[in-house]
Amino acid sequence: MLDLKSKLQKWGQITIKIWQENLEKQGIGVTGELAKSFQEEVKSQQDEVMGIAMTFKMYGRFRDMQVHRGVKAHERSLNNSNRTAAKRYGANVNYSNSAKKRWYNKPKMAQIYRMREILGIDLSVGISDQIKAIAGEISDIIIKY
Repeated sequence: MLDLKSKLQKWGQITIKIWQENLEKQGIGVTGELAKSFQEEVKSQQDEVMGIAMTFKMYGRFRDMQVHRGVKAHERSLNNSNRTAAKRYGANVNYSNSAKKRWYNKPKMAQIYRMREILGIDLSVGISDQIKAIAGEISDIIIKY
């Protein structure tokens, strides 16, 4: 059974690999700078694991949320409506053709749920081993008396 710190590190590496694959599929980050910027760090304090921090360039989140040059934050929903109107109905409206490129949130949540499963299984195995050990000690005590 691996210790918690090494499990989190392995999970972080797998998650980063999935994100990088998603970036490649979506065609985000032509230079590869965003894909290379991913880092994971397991936070610990006095030999106790506190969590894991995943970092990457902020540009990646902007692409995920459809924030790009030429469209202000409050104009995003209008831009979507204008793009739909122009494509479906041939309306003569201005819009930016850059669409959302979802690469981050769904895989992130899927990986978080997977890590919860892994840690839950390990916890249940650890608890059952402790119960077996305690039950063995109790049966030894009962047999002696």
